[in-house]
Amino acid sequence: MSQDPENLNEGDENPENQGSIDGNEVNQNEDGSNEPQENIENAEETNKAEDSQNSPGANLSAKESSQQSESNAKTSTGLDENIAALISYSGGFVTGIIFFFLEKDNKFIRFHALQSTILTVAWLIIKNVLDIIPFIGWLLVLLVNGIALAIWIVCMVKAYQKQTFKLPVIGDLADQYK
Repeated sequence: MSQDPENLNEGDENPENQGSIDGNEVNQNEDGSNEPQENIENAEETNKAEDSQNSPGANLSAKESSQQSESNAKTSTGLDENIAALISYSGGFVTGIIFFFLEKDNKFIRFHALQSTILTVAWLIIKNVLDIIPFIGWLLVLLVNGIALAIWIVCMVKAYQKQTFKLPVIGDLADQYK
């Protein structure tokens, strides 16, 4: 079956005739299908309405929104509480003491600052006692340093995640005096 070269588009819809369907403008989508302009505008309005309903805080009561803002509130140090707790571990007992005395109200920061201080002091005491013992003590110092480093990293991660991670004896002491 051969086609006339002049009538190649015979049987196809003429693009000039695709101007409107029921009086609405027609847009050709990426996949080649046609969709009325009115439906696109309605879909955009629907998406905006759904986004405003699904946005965080859209349906919160006043009490819930104030609690959410308090959890992100700055502390007396001017830092977020998880950042301040993380920093209290970063410098051992020095930053622990600094944050313990600077922060008067936030129990979370005070707990982590005190736990950091007690952990560092306990590690230094154990390390110095083992340093006195020749050979075996020196090997045990390496083991204690590795364990202390692992505990220190876990405490930093938990503090950053806003979790109160209590070490067995040290955490109870810190919790008692925060």
